[in-house]
Amino acid sequence: MITRRRLLVSSGSLLALGATAGVLGLRSLAGEQDAVHAHVEELYRTVLPPGGYKTSVSFGNTVLRLIDAEVVDPEKFRRLYERRGGLPGWVDRLFAVSSAEPITFSRETAPYLLNLLWPLGLSTKAAFNDRSPLNGPRLPSFASTGGWRLGKSRNGYVYFNRVETMKLDAAQEGIVLEAARRTFRPCCDNSAFFQDCNHGSAMLGMFELAASQGATLEDLYRIALAANAHWYPRQYVATALYFRSVEGKAWEQVPPETALGKRYSSLSGWRANVDRPLQGMAPGTVPGGQGACGI
Repeated sequence: MITRRRLLVSSGSLLALGATAGVLGLRSLAGEQDAVHAHVEELYRTVLPPGGYKTSVSFGNTVLRLIDAEVVDPEKFRRLYERRGGLPGWVDRLFAVSSAEPITFSRETAPYLLNLLWPLGLSTKAAFNDRSPLNGPRLPSFASTGGWRLGKSRNGYVYFNRVETMKLDAAQEGIVLEAARRTFRPCCDNSAFFQDCNHGSAMLGMFELAASQGATLEDLYRIALAANAHWYPRQYVATALYFRSVEGKAWEQVPPETALGKRYSSLSGWRANVDRPLQGMAPGTVPGGQGACGI
């Protein structure tokens, strides 16, 4: 049976205005509400810049290699997105030609990037995958493996650690492993090295792709924070609110590796160290809302 953990994600709305007013010590008077709204909008634009976050990393021919290895079936991709308004041109082009276009995380691109990077992290061959928590008898049962159905196989576990999608030397694998072990996501308590859901696989794939193109460890953390912020916008806007309101730090002053660590980016860490302090100041600051770690 495929594990389908649930996660807290935003449906596109910002934090509840009245609750945010409580966090900031403001009353819900009409003029002050405008000030609070402007404050939250500022945080939202800081965490999720309107123009997105442009990396120096491109897909190259990795998607074509995934297609050749039958990890990705372009027709299954297209059928899936027919029900969602169709694929944008930049995605469809990745199925036909190599791309040198820099990957940009934005509110528009993030959902597509999640499904493009997921099979990359799942299938890319790397020595450290021999030590992966996935590499055992439960391999077919994870959301990242059993949930991947946009390839030829009905269960993506058959592709785990099987495809030479890119070249990674020992030093590059080393920084990928270090970043993956220290980068968490607020849908569970696992690091990106334990890629048991689509977000974990996608993050690992992004790390591998960036490292193969010369990115440093610091680069990986900056890219990871942009990716996570776009995949979990409500959590990271709340985290920025916590740092500004409780610790007196602007989001730009928070080291990416700190924000991505277990204390603030794992599910239990985020609840205890971000959500709970905000709730203590104003109950209901971060309302619920759930989605699935799946396609």
